Amino acid sequence: MLKKMLFQRRKTETSGSNFFYFECNPMALKKHQNCESPKLSDKFGMKMKKNHLCIALLATVSLFSACSSEGGTSKSSNKSNSSSNAARVLRISGYIAQADSTTGTYSADGQLIATDKVDVSAETSGKLQKLYAKDGLKVSKGTLLAKIDDSELQANLKSANATLDLAKKQAARIKTLYEKDGATAEELESAESAVVSAEAALELIQAQIKKTEIRAPFAGTLGTVDVSEGAWLTSGSTIATLTDTKELKVEFDLPQRYAQKLKLGDKVLLLDSEQNDEIQATVRFMDATLSETSRTRKVRAVVKNPKGKYFAGSYVRVKLSFDSGSLIGFPVPAETITLDANGAYLFVVKDGKAKRVDVKTGLRTPITVDVTDGLVAGDTVVASGLMNMRDGMTVEVKEISNAMNYGVHE
Repeated sequence: MLKKMLFQRRKTETSGSNFFYFECNPMALKKHQNCESPKLSDKFGMKMKKNHLCIALLATVSLFSACSSEGGTSKSSNKSNSSSNAARVLRISGYIAQADSTTGTYSADGQLIATDKVDVSAETSGKLQKLYAKDGLKVSKGTLLAKIDDSELQANLKSANATLDLAKKQAARIKTLYEKDGATAEELESAESAVVSAEAALELIQAQIKKTEIRAPFAGTLGTVDVSEGAWLTSGSTIATLTDTKELKVEFDLPQRYAQKLKLGDKVLLLDSEQNDEIQATVRFMDATLSETSRTRKVRAVVKNPKGKYFAGSYVRVKLSFDSGSLIGFPVPAETITLDANGAYLFVVKDGKAKRVDVKTGLRTPITVDVTDGLVAGDTVVASGLMNMRDGMTVEVKEISNAMNYGVHE
C-alpha cells in the first residue's frame, strides 16, 4: 500500500515501442516524511535510489531494442522498395508505326481451284453391269462411264411399247367410227386419252433406263475409280471425280480500302513459288457485299491452263498494284488497341516509359486496325504485356517488329 502511494506507474513510447516505469510521487513522499522517523526516511531514500537506478537501466535497454527494431524495419522496407521498383520494369514487344495508303502493292494468299469439278455418281440403284471409267482417263462430254443392269426395265419397256401400239390402233378405229356416226365423241376422247397415258408410261420407263447409264457431264479428267463391275450401287454412289483444269480460278479477299480500286476484267498477278513462275489472271467476279466480320470483298480471277501446266489445289500469292491512292493512316496490330468509356487508346514507348495515347481508328481487317489520328511515323507501339500495362510504367523493349515481319501489310 505504501509503494502504491509513493510511486506512480508511467507509460512512455520510444520509437514505436511501449514500456512502463515507476516514478516517485512527490506529494505522497512529503506527507510520509513528515510523519515517519528519520531512520525510516533514510531507509526509504536508499530504496528509492536503487529503484531509480533499475528504472534507468530498463529505459536504456528498451531504447536500444526499439532502435534495433526500427533499423531492421527500415532495412526491410528499403529492400522491399528496391525489389518493387525492379518489378515495375516490364519487358514488352514493340511495333513500329508506318504510314499506309491505297497506293502501292497489296498481297493476299490464294489457291488455284478447278473451274468445273464434280463427283460422278449413280442416279439409281442396281448392280454395276459394265464399268468403262479408268483412273486418270480423259473423257469428253457425254462419254459413257458405267452401266447399271437394266434388264427388268427393258422388259417393262417392251410392255409399254405394246400397250402404246394397242392404244393407238383402238383410237384409230374409234375415230373412223366417229366419222361415220358409229361412235360417240365421249368414246373417241377416251381412246385418245389412253394413247396419251401409254406414251407417258413409255417415256417414264425410258427415263429410268437412261438413269442406268452414267455419263460424263463435261469434258475433263477422271480421278481414281473406286468401284468394280458387279458391285451393288445405290443412288448417289460415286464412281469417280471428274475435273476440268483447262481453266482455273483463284479466290482471295480484298480489304475495304481497295474494294473500289479493282474492276471486272482487270489483270492480277499470281506467283507460284513451287514452279517459280508468274501467272496472269483476269478478274471475273467481285462480290456485291463486304464480309461483316472481316470487312473484305471476295474476288475471283480466272487463269487459262490449256496445257495443264498448273494444278488445281496449288498455293499461289496474289499481288495487285495500285498506282494512285490516298493516305489512310497507320495500320497497327489489332491487339494493341484497347477500348474504354472514352474511346480507343494504345500505349507508345517514350523515353523508356509507357505513355497512353488516345487514338481515332478507321478501317479494320482481321489482324489490323488503321489509326487515323494519334500516331506519327516511327512511334513504337506496345504490342505485348497490355494486361499489366499502366501509364508511366517503366518498360524495356525486348523485340521490335514492323509491317514486313509482323504480317500487317506488304
